[in-house]
Amino acid sequence: MSNTDTSLPKWLSGRRYCTIKDLMRLFEVSRATIDRWHRENPSFPRKHKFGNPFNENCSTRFIVPEVNAYVAMIEGDRAEWTKQFDPVDSDTK
Repeated sequence: MSNTDTSLPKWLSGRRYCTIKDLMRLFEVSRATIDRWHRENPSFPRKHKFGNPFNENCSTRFIVPEVNAYVAMIEGDRAEWTKQFDPVDSDTK
């Protein structure tokens, strides 16, 4: 993965997968919030189960490029939303 146009911090951008704890650190929210966002927001990155879920030897991971795309999307949405509050340029000289 190229780190040139990443929206993620360096500690996360070089990885292929991340954990729920990584997302909690990234967004500064609780696990319950991550679970709720995953459940209620279809654009939030999907959970992927690795291992054998039948013998409880399974782990949940998120794919970092999907997380990066989501972060870029919400940053773009935030930038678009804040444009309405930008002061209007006045060229009255």
